Amino acid sequence: MPILSAAWRALRRFLGGADTRDTRPDARRAGDAQGGSSLHGLYGWLRDQVVENQRNNELVRQGEMRDERRAKRRSLSLLMKLLNPQQREEFRNFRYFHVTGGRSGNRYRIRIAAFANIDVLTPEGRVRHRLCAHPAGDVPVFDVMAAQMLHLQDPGSEQRFLRRANVHPPLPEEHLHATSVRVA
Repeated sequence: MPILSAAWRALRRFLGGADTRDTRPDARRAGDAQGGSSLHGLYGWLRDQVVENQRNNELVRQGEMRDERRAKRRSLSLLMKLLNPQQREEFRNFRYFHVTGGRSGNRYRIRIAAFANIDVLTPEGRVRHRLCAHPAGDVPVFDVMAAQMLHLQDPGSEQRFLRRANVHPPLPEEHLHATSVRVA
């Protein structure tokens, strides 16, 4: 709004009207006599439109944030129901959990991340490589993790999932030393 106020004052000075900061009745009348009232009315209308638009945008943002938080809570609840007690404890403590492949027997670690969040582990617990497989669209992260877990645990879909996933090398610090405790 300060920008609009400054622009309005500059426009009034340019047109020869009274400055909007001058609130004396005789100064307002002098500005009105020079055609300033229509500009003042336009400025007031524009200011009201901007303020109303800002209010509406804020209400929409608040509604979207509320919906996103609700979706995230529901997806976390679903994920926690799908995890076994050991995975649930691991997830609460470390923000990841381990899964054993349904057909291959490979160990996978699924982490909370937006990119390459599945670590394929060696028998020693080192990261062999990372996988990235996410659904299209704006899906809550915990729903993505639940879907990844179900695909990897299912003997029928594990191989299809691995064929579709993008493979990424391990991060340098992951390759040098074991990053997980082997869970029996």
